[in-house]
Amino acid sequence: MTLIADVTTDRLVGAVERLWPGRTVEVVRGRRRTAGTQDLIFVPSRSAPRLLVPAGRPAAAASGLRRFSRALSSKERAVRLIGSVALRARAEGLLADRIRITLPPVAGESVEQYLSGVLGTEVVVGLGVGSLRANQKPILQVFDWRGRCIAYVKVGDSALTAGLVRQEGANLALLAEHDWQLLEIPRLLHRGSWKGLELLVISALDTTVRPGAGALLQPPLEPLDELYDQYDEGSAELASTAYWQDLRATADQIEDEGHRASYDASLERIERSRGDDLVRLTAWHGDFAPWNLNHKGGRLQLWDWERFATGVPAGLDRVHYVVHTSTRAEGFSDAVLDTALTSPFTHHPNCPPAEQELLAGLYLASLTARYLIGSQGDQGDVIRPTTRTVLQALDRHSRRIAAAKGVR
Repeated sequence: MTLIADVTTDRLVGAVERLWPGRTVEVVRGRRRTAGTQDLIFVPSRSAPRLLVPAGRPAAAASGLRRFSRALSSKERAVRLIGSVALRARAEGLLADRIRITLPPVAGESVEQYLSGVLGTEVVVGLGVGSLRANQKPILQVFDWRGRCIAYVKVGDSALTAGLVRQEGANLALLAEHDWQLLEIPRLLHRGSWKGLELLVISALDTTVRPGAGALLQPPLEPLDELYDQYDEGSAELASTAYWQDLRATADQIEDEGHRASYDASLERIERSRGDDLVRLTAWHGDFAPWNLNHKGGRLQLWDWERFATGVPAGLDRVHYVVHTSTRAEGFSDAVLDTALTSPFTHHPNCPPAEQELLAGLYLASLTARYLIGSQGDQGDVIRPTTRTVLQALDRHSRRIAAAKGVR
């Protein structure tokens, strides 16, 4: 077992203990269950977990693997399909790594019992296993008695993640007010608090195994344009916008004096050189990336709306998509980041080069603000190296923007 796998296991055990309060929770290696126990199976293994699926529910376990995003390679799609077929054929007995929940004679309400009441049908749940990050939170897959995935649940278990869960709930309620033609967005089913945890229950999108056409680095422009058109607020001078003023105010929240000075100096360069530029204000998804979307039936299925915001410059999503697709594939380094920021894939036919250069700078300012504040939290140490990289990139890009205008 690697250190990362051990940390992941400890985190999952802690999550299960909070979701099944009053039970004994332990990691076991063995396929035979006794009466009064409930198992969650590591898939594919404890050393490289991707999911925890409910034992004894082959249809649900199989369904747990059938979530596809644009980020998955052909090989990864095939592996998920094969694994799904194997689990449906009751091959779960081959998987020995499990988290075992022992049920006492009398115990408090579990998350499964709570969600059964919310959704009006008996359900079981599995857990997704994500990478370690500052905003890491349990995400549950909810299955009905037939094994269909009928919902996802985001669990806010810290001050940071509870705030993000509440924000996504509010965002989904706002988005539901519109009739989308090119976008398919999860429906808000329930939001509320349970045993000190913030819960957001949303519908499960029926993703298709087939990948979208075109290069992975190319962000889907037409669905983004639909989002931008829906929330178009017109144009205003950059320095006068609430968006820019909020970025400037972020400096007051940065605890590290050196980071605060660098961030503030970068924004000052951009404002002195381009502060009177007109920018179109609209919305952005906030984490528009291949792993948060899929294509089906001519529509873009798009989830994870916790960072959605309005009143921001149009086009930030394009830059975010290319930057995070590139850095996930090649690493978060200065060279990869600089190349991604100038990639032709970030461009829109209606965006002139000068506007695109400013847009890249504004995106870096937004991303740096997010990372600087996020890295100050309890789990912030996992993103501090990335925070330094984006802060340095903002410094370089702001100097290029200023130099192009002859401003020092």
